[in-house]
Amino acid sequence: MGASELALLDQLKDSTLQLAFVAGTALLLGLVRRAQPAGLALGLILVPVPLLALSVWWPWLTWVAAFYTPLLMVLLMVDGFLLSVPSRYLSLSRSMGQKFSIGQKNLIQLSVVNNSHQPVTLTLRDSVPEGLLHGQTGASLDLPAVVLPYSHESVSYEVLPTRRGLYRFQGIHGRYKSRLGLLWLTLSGGRPETVQVVPDLRRIRQMRLKASKAQNAGELQKRSLGLEGTQFSGLRHYFAGDDVRKLAWQATAKLDMPVVRTFAHEVEQPILVLVDAGRAMNVPVKHLQKFDWALNTALAFMGVAIDRGDAVGAGLFANRVLANVPMGTGRHHLSRLLDALGQVQVQPVEPDYETVMLQFARGLKRRSLVVVLTDLIDPIASRSLVASLKSFSRNHVLMVVTLADSQIASTADMLPQSPYAVYQKGVALDLLELRRETQRLLCKGNQAIVVDASPETLDETLIARYLELKRQNRL
Repeated sequence: MGASELALLDQLKDSTLQLAFVAGTALLLGLVRRAQPAGLALGLILVPVPLLALSVWWPWLTWVAAFYTPLLMVLLMVDGFLLSVPSRYLSLSRSMGQKFSIGQKNLIQLSVVNNSHQPVTLTLRDSVPEGLLHGQTGASLDLPAVVLPYSHESVSYEVLPTRRGLYRFQGIHGRYKSRLGLLWLTLSGGRPETVQVVPDLRRIRQMRLKASKAQNAGELQKRSLGLEGTQFSGLRHYFAGDDVRKLAWQATAKLDMPVVRTFAHEVEQPILVLVDAGRAMNVPVKHLQKFDWALNTALAFMGVAIDRGDAVGAGLFANRVLANVPMGTGRHHLSRLLDALGQVQVQPVEPDYETVMLQFARGLKRRSLVVVLTDLIDPIASRSLVASLKSFSRNHVLMVVTLADSQIASTADMLPQSPYAVYQKGVALDLLELRRETQRLLCKGNQAIVVDASPETLDETLIARYLELKRQNRL
C-alpha cells in the first residue's frame, strides 16, 4: 500500500471519528431536548467528509476540518440548550364535545400555551381515529400555529363521522425549529380522550325548533278562525261570537248565565316508531347508511311528537327485536330513546317482519299511530312486509316511511349511451316499479300512509305529514 493510500485511509478514519462525535452530540440533544437535526444541520454535519478527502492534495484542509467539527458541536449544543425555547415552556391541549353528530361536521380545537419570552412557530399533529376524517382510515392532520411570548394560540379542524360508536383520540404532538434553525424540537401533550358518535343531534334540534315555530303560528291561526280540538278541556263564560252549539245547558241553567264548553287538541296520543335494522338498511346513501338516515329521521320525529305532548314508544328490529322502548312523554323520555336506540348497529340478516310486527302489535292497548321506517327494494321482503302490517292496519293508523334513492331515480331517467347503460336503466326502472307496486299494496291492502322522500328531506316530510294528521284529528 502506497503512502498516498495510507494518508487517504487515515483521513477517512479521522472523518469517521469526527462524524461519531457529531452524532453523539445529536444523540445527547435528542435524549435531553427531544431534538432532531434539521436539514441544515445534516448538511453541516457532512461538510468535514469532503474536506478530509481533499486534504490528501491540500493538507491544510485537515486543520480546517479539525477546527470545524468542535465548532459545529458547540454550535449545536448552544442552539439546543441555550438559544431555543425548551419544550417544558410549551403546553398542548384539545377541546371538543363529548358527543359528535353523525353526518355533520364537528369542531375540534387544539390550543398551545407559550410561557417563554420567545415567539414559537410550530406544527401540531393530531391523530384522527378511523372513520372520523371524511370516512377515511386513520389519518393525521398537520396544523401550523404561531404563538407569541407569554400567550396562547388555538387552531381548529373539523371531522365528519360516518359511523356511530366510540372513538379514542391519543395525545397531541408538535414540533418547532430551534433558534438557529439547526434542530427540530418536539413536544407532546394533551390527554387521551374518548368521544361518542351518536345520531344527528343537531338536525334533531333543528327539526324540533322548526316544528315549534310552525305549531305556534298554526295555533294562532286556529284561534283566529275559531278552530279547536275535539278533547273536552273545561267550561267558561259565553262571549259574543262563540259558537252557540257549544253551550253547556245544564251549567247555564245552574249559573243563570251562558256557559260554553271548551275543547283542546288531543295530547298523549300513542305513537309507536319502528325502524328496520336489517340487511337492506346497510346500503350507503350519500356517505351514510340507510339505517342511520332512518334513525336520524325517527329521533327527529319523536322529538317533535314529544314536544306536542304525545306518548312515544320505539323499537328497532331485524330478524328479532333489537331494542324496545315503552311509551313515554316528556323531554327526559327523548334522552332515554336516544340512549337506547343510538347504540344499535345494523344487522346483516333479513328482517322477520311477521314475527316482529306481531310482537309489537300485542303491546299496543290503545289506538295508535304506527310509523315503520324501512326499505322496499327487495321484492320478497316487500311482500312479507305488506302481509305483516295487517296486524296494525285494523285498529291503528299506519304510516310507512321509505328512503328514495336519488341515484336509482337518476339512472332511470338517463339517456343510455352504451349497452351496459341500457342494462342499468332497465334495472333502475324495475326497482322503481317494484317500489311503486309495493306502495300501492300498502295503501290499498293496509290503508297505510306512505311517505317516500330523499334522505336529506325525509325527516321534514315525515314531520309535516304527522302535523297534518294532527290538524285533521285523524289520530
